[in-house]
Amino acid sequence: MNKTPKLSTLSSALVLLGSIAAVAPAAYAQQGAAPALEEVVVTGSRAAPRTAMDSAAPVDVFSAQDFQDQGTSDINDLMRNLVPTFNVQTQDINDGSSLVRPTTLRGLPADNTLVLINGKRRHRSAVIQYGRAGTHFPDIQMIPPIAMRQVEVLRDGASAQYGSDAIAGVFNFQLKENTEGASFEYKTGQYTETKDGTLQYVAGNVGLALGNDGFASLSFDVTNQMRSDRSIQRADAQAIINAGNRAVPVNAQKQGLPDVSNFNLVANTGIQLSANAELYSFGNYSEKTNELDFFYRPAENRGGLFTSGANHLILDTTGNGTGNCPTIPRSVYPAAGSSLNVLNAVGANPNCFSFLEWFPGGYTPVFGGDIVDMSNVTGMRGEFSNGTRYDVSMNNGFSEVEFFIYNTTNPSMGPASPTSFRPGVYTTVENTLNFDFVTPIAVDGLYSPLSFAYGAEWRREIFEVSNRDDNAWKVGPYATQGANIGSDGFPGFSPTAQGKWDRKNWAFYVDIEADVTERLLLGVAVRYEDFYNTFGDTTEGKLSARYRLTDNMNIRSTYSTGFRAPSPGQANISNISTGVDAGITINQGQIPPTNPISVAFGGKPLTPEQAENFSVGFAWQVGGVDLTVDYYNIKMEDRILNSSNFDITPAIAAQLEASGIVGARSITRFNYYTNDLDTTNQGVEAVASYTYDWGNSSTQFQGSWAWTKQELDSFTPGLLNRAGQLTLTDQIPSNRGNFRANHRMGDWRMTLQANYYDKYLVVPATADPTRDYWAQSEVIFGTEIAYEYNENYTFIIGADNVFSTKPEEVRPIDVGSGTSQRYLTSSGFSPNGRFLYGRVQVNF
Repeated sequence: MNKTPKLSTLSSALVLLGSIAAVAPAAYAQQGAAPALEEVVVTGSRAAPRTAMDSAAPVDVFSAQDFQDQGTSDINDLMRNLVPTFNVQTQDINDGSSLVRPTTLRGLPADNTLVLINGKRRHRSAVIQYGRAGTHFPDIQMIPPIAMRQVEVLRDGASAQYGSDAIAGVFNFQLKENTEGASFEYKTGQYTETKDGTLQYVAGNVGLALGNDGFASLSFDVTNQMRSDRSIQRADAQAIINAGNRAVPVNAQKQGLPDVSNFNLVANTGIQLSANAELYSFGNYSEKTNELDFFYRPAENRGGLFTSGANHLILDTTGNGTGNCPTIPRSVYPAAGSSLNVLNAVGANPNCFSFLEWFPGGYTPVFGGDIVDMSNVTGMRGEFSNGTRYDVSMNNGFSEVEFFIYNTTNPSMGPASPTSFRPGVYTTVENTLNFDFVTPIAVDGLYSPLSFAYGAEWRREIFEVSNRDDNAWKVGPYATQGANIGSDGFPGFSPTAQGKWDRKNWAFYVDIEADVTERLLLGVAVRYEDFYNTFGDTTEGKLSARYRLTDNMNIRSTYSTGFRAPSPGQANISNISTGVDAGITINQGQIPPTNPISVAFGGKPLTPEQAENFSVGFAWQVGGVDLTVDYYNIKMEDRILNSSNFDITPAIAAQLEASGIVGARSITRFNYYTNDLDTTNQGVEAVASYTYDWGNSSTQFQGSWAWTKQELDSFTPGLLNRAGQLTLTDQIPSNRGNFRANHRMGDWRMTLQANYYDKYLVVPATADPTRDYWAQSEVIFGTEIAYEYNENYTFIIGADNVFSTKPEEVRPIDVGSGTSQRYLTSSGFSPNGRFLYGRVQVNF
């Protein structure tokens, strides 16, 4: 694993944090020693803060204690344990999804949920998830849990209030604002089945006073997660061993958690300039390296590397074809063993070369990415003499991922090939300028002043693809002898795939809310947004209402329209691999929908996804229980998906080039992203909490349940095969439940947590419905026991997945010669089993 910090980016972060400490926010007059009111929320409304039970839309509020009392240190897993319709999968061999884990809320992908930090938009990660929709979203793993004061989750459409992406909901991570004190945590643990996946985790937070009424809250965490392995030996690899080749690794292909090294630093600062003006700034610097095994390259049958057609690939190194290299037929599985004959032949002839000389048992490339992430928001807020509140801010975000791959080759370079590469770099830059105002207006007949909020936003997004290692895409001299081109496993980005794209937009919004009567709250919001250098404008609206039936029960409902604008990366990304056909270099893979070749096959510029969102529910406080139940229905049009593959025959290529489309002969097979899917997502979410006092002890109960259903309303036949359709409708568990009991007695705390996952469908063969099967429902338990000593030290032992529950095992019929997967990895929970850990917390 590459764990060497990038000194240039680290020094930039120190300058960034120095500037943050020099300026600084105070969050609307909340000073360091004054705790925030419990469950007061600002997300989803620009009026005065309300409690979660009084809001017009469903909002979950989680305190720092909710995160502190869980054993996991990954913010994605923490959120999954708390939010009813939030799902995140464990990722192993899955390209970019292993670097930044994709999530779902209400069954919709991660980029349909807006992420805010202190109410300000969080920039996207540079990593794009190749696959069905090319999802592009922020990486919340860059936020240390110890930095958080409160997390608000708005489970409702809010594009009219916040702009693009807020279709499924909004996450608002509120950072700590402490002026004093310090807290630290150390955690270590490992999986018990094979004693692997060892975790070392350190986190800390320090609060400092800035002047008489300012604060600087500094937080960090460091994660070192080692790999786990839940694989079986591939049958083709074992056959090569059985034939006498003992150089094959065991297991040849690993399945499990990636190796992760992560460092996050967050600063939240503020100072009050006067009685009515505050200066604030917050930001982060993060570095993350993920590393995982790719698929095994068998010594007997890996085309373009060890073999070519029916024979082994033996390269003539003379340059003029006079090497007299032998022709050795490759073995046919399972009778493998001809690789040993190749080693004997090339060893006797200095004019011949085979990659078996370097990798006699085949090899498994190791893939990963080094990610650097930085952000800063600086602004001023306060109140004018007429009571108007203002907030003016500038938001800058930067994310870069540099991919690496080693233990591999560029076969076309032959014996001159390196064995490690830097195949390419993705960079995302976002700049946002916000002007927000709220004016209270007294209106005769209304129970409360009318809250009139209005503002404007300008935003720019830049996405760049570059390459710092030409060897990763170079066409070497042995391409004409049948060797593949580019770093095997992840070919680099050639000059034709590199580029820089930007998107600019401005928006204006109005958001009005008032208590019309003592019992009735009404709100309306309208937002106009213009993407003036890409796909034009859109206008969105939202209506919301809450009516107090009794002093303890409210009913609420919202209706809104929403949108998600495709990112510049999603609209322009290319992922082209290079090969040779009959001695001619050809390209195949993902190309932009605006490429002339895509256009000839129906490609069009991507447009925003559109949504209609309706919800209705109630909030009830009865007998000490806080209960909310909400129904939602989200209709989406023009959702983005990946097209099917298109083949360009020589005849079609000639026609395209005759019509003026240059380069058609260089591409043989391709696909592109397109707006071609309409869906309906509906469901019910129930959330409850209750605290029971037992004299000198108390128990807090929290529970949630969610039912989710996604239906495909329309799509073009052929763009979604049967497996793709069922993945959207049946692979996510339709019922999810979370339960947590937290019992405190004196210096002791005991926590029990249970997560329920409903059954889900697995489709191993899209053409054979008889092989479909339902993975059964499971309940995953976790527990902790904590002891507090001298009010400053807490010692904790715990276990995640106490009973070591595993997903369904892959059935024998679905275990092919190249299968190393023992358990299904598409479930909502990890196949790694029980994780035992210990934690120590220190507070001053």
